[in-house]
Amino acid sequence: MKPSIPEIGTVIKLQGDVATVMLKGGESCKGCGQAKIGLCKAGSTNMMLTVKNHVGAKVGDTVTIGIDKEIKAKGYSLAFIIPLFSLIFGALAGHIVGKHLSMPSLEVVSGFIALLLVSFFSFRRLKILDSSSSMIIKSVVSDNRFSESIESDEVRRYSEYLV
Repeated sequence: MKPSIPEIGTVIKLQGDVATVMLKGGESCKGCGQAKIGLCKAGSTNMMLTVKNHVGAKVGDTVTIGIDKEIKAKGYSLAFIIPLFSLIFGALAGHIVGKHLSMPSLEVVSGFIALLLVSFFSFRRLKILDSSSSMIIKSVVSDNRFSESIESDEVRRYSEYLV
């Protein structure tokens, strides 16, 4: 699922502040890298996700889910901002040291080495962030007050399985 496009699903189970949401594979799912290389069946099947429920959604509510803004900001800074600054500061340090040692191309080497080292640690931290964080419910779209909604066979079978 692309982090910039929220997905819509239905809450089917609650356990404290964690909810199980059933998603129908949508457009954002089809654009995901895993779907493009065939690791999942995007758009054709329903998926179950365990998400954090900070908005107080109830079973049966239709909700939008996505990635927390704080997690996005940390991810973008780890992937782009920190490596960029390391390249700039490494090149600057190499330029200053190269001037004193009379080595004219030291800024290129030191900038590249700083970029490689910081990127290695930054991407390892990004991998840890990716595995530790989860999706959140951003908002409740429909609170399932109306009884005219028709339950799908898959939802009915799943709710019978839970009982």
